[in-house]
Amino acid sequence: MLPPHKSPIIIPRLDVSPQLSDFLNTSSKSSVAKSMLRISDFIQRYPTDGDRASNSTVAYLGYTHDYLFVAFICKDSAPGLVRAHMLARDSLGDDDNVQVMLDTFHDQRRAFAFEVNPLGIQADALYSEQTGYDFSFDTVWDSWGKRTSSGYVVLMRIPFASLYFAKAEPGELRQWGVILQRVVSHTNEYDYWPRSNHNIAGKLTQDMEVGGFSDVEHGQNLQFEPYSLARSLRQLNSVNPDNPFFEDKHLQGYAGLDAKFILHNSLVLDTTLNPDFSQVGIDNPATPNQRFPPYFAEVRPFFIENSSYFMTPINLYYTNNIVTPQFGARLTGKMGPWALGVLGVDDRSPGQAVPQGSAEFNTRAGNFLARLNRDIGPLSNFGFIYADREYQGSFNRAGGFDYRARLRNRWTLTGQAVTTETSNVSNSTQGEQPCELLTQYCSGQAYVQRVSYSDLHRSAWIGYNDTAAGFVTDTGFFRRPDVREPNGFLGYTYRPSHGVIQSHGPGVYAERIWDHNGVPLDFYFNPSYRVNFKARTSVSAFLDLGQDRLRPVDYPILTKNVEYHSETAGFNFYSSPVPYLALGGGYYQGTEINYSPPSSEGPGPVNVASPNLNVEIKPLHALDLQNDYVYTHFTDLNSGALVYDNHELISRWNYQVTKAASFNLIGQYIATMPEAQLTDAPASKTLFADALFTYMPHPGTALYVGYIGNFANLNRALCTRTLTGDCNVNEPILPLTNGSLMNDGKTIYVKLSYLLRF
Repeated sequence: MLPPHKSPIIIPRLDVSPQLSDFLNTSSKSSVAKSMLRISDFIQRYPTDGDRASNSTVAYLGYTHDYLFVAFICKDSAPGLVRAHMLARDSLGDDDNVQVMLDTFHDQRRAFAFEVNPLGIQADALYSEQTGYDFSFDTVWDSWGKRTSSGYVVLMRIPFASLYFAKAEPGELRQWGVILQRVVSHTNEYDYWPRSNHNIAGKLTQDMEVGGFSDVEHGQNLQFEPYSLARSLRQLNSVNPDNPFFEDKHLQGYAGLDAKFILHNSLVLDTTLNPDFSQVGIDNPATPNQRFPPYFAEVRPFFIENSSYFMTPINLYYTNNIVTPQFGARLTGKMGPWALGVLGVDDRSPGQAVPQGSAEFNTRAGNFLARLNRDIGPLSNFGFIYADREYQGSFNRAGGFDYRARLRNRWTLTGQAVTTETSNVSNSTQGEQPCELLTQYCSGQAYVQRVSYSDLHRSAWIGYNDTAAGFVTDTGFFRRPDVREPNGFLGYTYRPSHGVIQSHGPGVYAERIWDHNGVPLDFYFNPSYRVNFKARTSVSAFLDLGQDRLRPVDYPILTKNVEYHSETAGFNFYSSPVPYLALGGGYYQGTEINYSPPSSEGPGPVNVASPNLNVEIKPLHALDLQNDYVYTHFTDLNSGALVYDNHELISRWNYQVTKAASFNLIGQYIATMPEAQLTDAPASKTLFADALFTYMPHPGTALYVGYIGNFANLNRALCTRTLTGDCNVNEPILPLTNGSLMNDGKTIYVKLSYLLRF
C-alpha cells in the first residue's frame, strides 16, 4: 500500500469503456471522460528543462476489469505542422507522438512503454534503466488517433492480459509507476508528467506512483504462436571445396512454434522450435578498414526480447554468435527484489559448415546463459552471470560478478569482474582469439570499473578496463585480449533560453592502452562540438587523433614494434525542417592506418576521404523512402595513387496501405574496388534485394509473402580449376571476377503465423 505520508494519486475504475469520440469535442466532454483521472501539468525536459509545456496536453487515465485506457488531447499552436504518417509498426521516426510508461512492479528499473502517433500507429517496447528501449517486445493492444483543427487526439486500450504484474489481495489497490510523455516534433520539444529532471540520473527514478488496478485480470498464462512456411529457393553450397554447386528446393514446407508461459504473473518462459526470421530484413554493413571484428546489432526477435536481463558491463550476451538455432528456451522476470534471466539454445551451424561424411557433420553447439540480479535500495543492484558454450568435447565458460550503485542522484558507479576457461580451443573458439596460440586450455580474467556523473549541463565518466591474455568469450562480444585501458569522457551543454539554438557544447573522449608487459599500445583523443537548432536541425564537428603501436604478434610480417599515427577531422549534420523531408550526412578526411596491406607488407598510413548522405522522403502520408550512401576513398600517402574505394548504398521503401498491411522493398549494394599492389582487400561487389508484403492485424498473427535475392561478382566456373578441370582447393574456392554479378541465392516464401492466448 502507499505510505501514509503520501497523497495517493488514484486511477479510477470505469463503468463503461471510453471511445475516441469521447475526447474529440473538448467543450462538452463525455461523462466517461469526466470520470477519468485528468492530468494537464506537463513540464518540458527539452529544450528548456523545467519550463511549462509550450502547448496544452491533457491526459485521461482509467481502467475497467480488462483494460487500462489512456487518452491524450494534444493541442498545437501550429496544427498544420504536426507530423503524422502511416508508418510501419515500431517505426514512428520523427512523427509527433505520445507515450505512457508503466512500471508495473514499481522497482524503477524496468517498464512497459506504449507509444502512438497522431494517426494511431503503434510502437511498444520494454524499457530498462541500464539498456534503454527494446522495441523487439510486441504485445496485443489497441490504439486510435485523429488529427483535429487544433492538434490531435489519441486513445490507447491496453489489456491487462498483455502486462505482467504482482498479485494482490481482493480489493487491494496496486501501486505502479507511471510516466506520460509527449513529443512535439517540429519544435523538438519533449514534455513529461511528472517532471523528468536532467539533474537526476535516470527516467524511471522519477516516475509517479499511482494507485488503482484492483481486481483486474492477470496476464494470460499461455500463448502459442505456430507458423508454417512454404518456400522455393536456390542457393550456392560451397561446404565441400571439391564440389561447390547450386542446390534447388521447390515448395519446401517448414513449420515451427513459439510459446510463452506466464509463471506467477512475473516470470516469463519463452520457448522456440525451428525459429524462422525470413521477414526480419538485413543488417547494416560493416565499416571498411576495421582492425577488430565489427559489432552487429541483433535483429532476431527471439534474442532481442528481454535481452536487458542478460546485459552486463562486459558483454557475455552477443547472440549473433548463434547462427542457426533449432531449439531455444528463455526464462526472464522478477520475483520481489530478484531479477532472473536464463537462456538455453542450440546452434546447428558448426555441423552445417562441414561436408557430409565429416565427423562433425550435423553436430551442434549448445549455448547457456544464466543471470541473477538483486535490487539494493531504490537505485542500486548487484548480480551474477554464468555463460557456457559446449561443442564436441570443447567448452568456453565464463562467470562473474557485477554491481551498479547510484549516489546522490547524479553519480553512478558500475563494475564487473569475469573469469573464463576454454578447453580444446581448436573446436570451440570462433575468430582470432588468443587461446588459438595455445593447444588445449587457457583461462583469463577481465575487469571493468566506471564512474559517471550527469546534470543539466555537465556529463562525465571515467573508466578502467583490464583484460588478460587468456580471456575468451564465445557467448559474448570480444575484440582484443591482453590490454589495460583507462578511458573517459567530459562534456558540457549550454542551454540558451532564447534564439534559434536550443543547445550546444563541447565534448572530449580519451583512452590509453597498455599490454600487461607495460608496453604502451594505443592512444586516442577525440574532441568534438555539437549545436542543436530549432526545426530538428543539428550540426557537429570532430577531430580524431590516434596513435597505434603494432607488434609482431598483431602482424607476423612485422619484425619489431612499429608506431603509427592517424588524424582525421570532419562534420555531421541532420535537418528535417518539413514533415516530408529529412537530410543527414557528413564528411571526414585525414590519415588512417591501412589494416589490409599487401600480404608482403605490414600496415601503413593512407589518406582517407569519406562523404556520406542520408535522405528520407515521405512524398505521401503512407510512403516512406529512406536512402543511405557512404563512399570511402583510400589513397597512398606519398603518390596519391588509389589504394581502394568502397561504396555502400542502401535503399528502404515502405508503403503502409493500412495499419495492418504494408509493402516493403530493400536494396543494398556494396562494392570494394582495390589496387592489388597496395592492398590485399579483395575486389567484391554484392547486391541484396528484399521484397515483402505484410498483413499483421496484431503482433503474432501475420501473413508474409516475400522474395530474397543475393548477387555477387563470383566466377561462374564456381572454383579455380586445375588442368584436369577439377577444383583447385589450394586456390580461392569461389574466385571473384570483375565481370557481371551472379545470382548466388534466392528465396520466395509465404509465411503464416497465428497467435493463440489462453
